[in-house]
Amino acid sequence: MKKCLIIVLIFIFCSCKGQQKKEITSTESENQIKKQEEMTTEKFDIGTFEKNSIDNTCSFKLEDGSLVTLELDEDFYYKTLIPILPKLFTEEKRYYKSGLLESILVKFPNNFIISLVEYDKEGKLINKINYDSPFKFNFEQLIKLIEHENDDIDIFDKKNTTIGRKSDESGTFWFITYYKVPMRREVIKVDGVTGEILERSFYPHEEN
Repeated sequence: MKKCLIIVLIFIFCSCKGQQKKEITSTESENQIKKQEEMTTEKFDIGTFEKNSIDNTCSFKLEDGSLVTLELDEDFYYKTLIPILPKLFTEEKRYYKSGLLESILVKFPNNFIISLVEYDKEGKLINKINYDSPFKFNFEQLIKLIEHENDDIDIFDKKNTTIGRKSDESGTFWFITYYKVPMRREVIKVDGVTGEILERSFYPHEEN
């Protein structure tokens, strides 16, 4: 009987020890993932850029048709990715002269910023902002709302259409400004949380 009791106790002790080791391993894994999120080792390919650039710029297309532009100025290297439909957002990366990643900016061209991530010269994360977070009624839902409008609104017409937004103490809103008839611009104000159309208006606009 004593022998059986000893065996049971040994089994319980080993099980607890194994479980404790598993929990520690899991925590270490989570810490490693967090560390990877807080650091970057991404670098600009300086050598390839120098071989292919003309007047400090070069561009090429990816297999899916997306356009990549590489540039250099006095302080930074730049990499801009302009996707093709159905993707909508442009990604702009900036790199220190060492080649290490300095920032990532994601935006809808000429209209609003989606997110911004910044790193110091050692690759440590120093800033991370998600400008989308207040907008429970997101951009994809807004596009569907626009598609169901009676007016023909071209969101890619940079000359005549803009999509703006703001989130402050007055509320969270989308603003769709577009051309319908000459000499004015229509404006639709949309609640950025519920998706409700709050107001339709227009203002005078001189045509170029």
